[in-house]
Amino acid sequence: MSSLALRHVTFLGGYPRGTGETTGLTAVLDRSGIDLRRPIRRFLRLPWPTLRGLDIRTPSLFSMALDGPGLGSGGAHLDLHLDQGVCRLHVPGAPAPELRDRLAAWAADEAGPPEPLPATPPPPPRPARGPGDLVRMSLDLWRAAGVGREQVTDRNTLAYRLSVAEDHRHCGRFAEAVALLEPLASGAAAAFGPLDNDALAVRNALGQAYLAAGQVDDGLDVLREVVTAAEHGQGADGDLTLVIRNNLAVGYQQAGQYAQAVELHEQNIRHSERRHGRESRQTVGRRNNLAATLALAGYRRRAIALYWEVLDALPAGGRDDTLAVTARQNLAILHNPTWRP
Repeated sequence: MSSLALRHVTFLGGYPRGTGETTGLTAVLDRSGIDLRRPIRRFLRLPWPTLRGLDIRTPSLFSMALDGPGLGSGGAHLDLHLDQGVCRLHVPGAPAPELRDRLAAWAADEAGPPEPLPATPPPPPRPARGPGDLVRMSLDLWRAAGVGREQVTDRNTLAYRLSVAEDHRHCGRFAEAVALLEPLASGAAAAFGPLDNDALAVRNALGQAYLAAGQVDDGLDVLREVVTAAEHGQGADGDLTLVIRNNLAVGYQQAGQYAQAVELHEQNIRHSERRHGRESRQTVGRRNNLAATLALAGYRRRAIALYWEVLDALPAGGRDDTLAVTARQNLAILHNPTWRP
């Protein structure tokens, strides 16, 4: 078992509370966690499962002046987020990008060859508790199919039925959702045209319902068709196209087809940059989606690098932004060499 030692580390504050600035520490990273050691004994032990987030940043001159007069302007701040607070360390001699690379290289090497998450198995059928429950489930399915076959008269009717179908899907009633959405998709296309935004939204929901029900091939077929239609109707960088392409990537990921999922996420990032700008929150969110897929595919080092891009793209005042919190959490998970998708 190998370890990574960071020497001459200074504890700046945070957890453990009441502890003053402490110099001359060595941070030792191994498969079980992070040890902060004095020359003779342990100062603090942080097992990987206790970490809720990890951040490495170049400190500003102002923050360095506040942290301590003895600290030079070089080096980086290493923040370890725990339930009890943030343990902040100063690591000298290594700028933040270099320290990030060192930790990522160590975690990837120690973790070993990539092990992608297998394809998601289909969900088990909803159990029926006796004959009465079976009758009620059959009636629910019949009602859903009946509502779906009724003529679509206006957009409000379409929106209501789509909402009902989505409620079924989110509650795990996948058969009811599919029974409502299949005829509703045909009705919406007939009423408003196959390239209409609302008609595309229904077909997108149908593809997601197929995926949720474990009918992966059907879901991928529908979403591929919808992406093509959306690109034709809205353009390759239309907002609805971006959403549907992301859902198709998630479908490929669910099927264990990571190369296709990664390619679609990369397309989405390029189109989002063109439409919204490289540093927009929409584009940053799509980099986050790609990072998550890379992590599940076993590409730990690429995922770590992309999560750092996500954090760096967010404004300094947005440290509590949902994307920032998620990125820090996933960075803590990915630096744990024992974690597997």
